[in-house]
Amino acid sequence: MTPPSSSQKPKLTLEEIKARIKVVCICKGIKQSRICDAIIQNSCDSIEKVNKKTGSGSGGCLGVRCGPVIKKLIEQGGKPLVSPHAENITTEDE
Repeated sequence: MTPPSSSQKPKLTLEEIKARIKVVCICKGIKQSRICDAIIQNSCDSIEKVNKKTGSGSGGCLGVRCGPVIKKLIEQGGKPLVSPHAENITTEDE
């Protein structure tokens, strides 16, 4: 068996796969995979760019719930959070 080339995507762990299907934007039902893909594949490096690319942040709460999670995902370079809304994530106002 040959090792994967550097151009192939790295294999995800089962935990990361499960994390990718969790919802980040509760209002719009946008999954973490879509947010992470925007960060990694489309080089979205701000909450505003992620929101524009994915439609997040435009639901009933206007990003109050998903904004801090998206910020954390950007800081981690698009690596999925195991429990996106259970993490100790705070806004700058707190």
